[in-house]
Amino acid sequence: MKIDPSSAWRTELVGPNGAPVAGFDTPRCAFQAWRSGKVAATAIRVPEYYDRRPRDGAELRFVVGGDVLGPMGPDLVPVEPSKADKFIQDHGAEKALRVEEVTADVLSALR
Repeated sequence: MKIDPSSAWRTELVGPNGAPVAGFDTPRCAFQAWRSGKVAATAIRVPEYYDRRPRDGAELRFVVGGDVLGPMGPDLVPVEPSKADKFIQDHGAEKALRVEEVTADVLSALR
């Protein structure tokens, strides 16, 4: 699948030097490749939901559930930690996770 460089969901996995090692159309797809070991990376870079500025995933929370869908359906919505509770309330989401809490089980439940 060709990735739209202007997509608000475009996500990158990055290596130890901070350079991208792989690009994806959604955070869910990137996490699946990373957590399964298909792509060796040290971090994930995603656009924050509200300001669309690419950030290190460690700086954000990944919201699960709710009415905001990615281009391929249910996804992880990256939001600033200070906005996570409001996003959950506004969009009927379930919870906000740190990058290290996004596990294979979490990803499987998104389907």
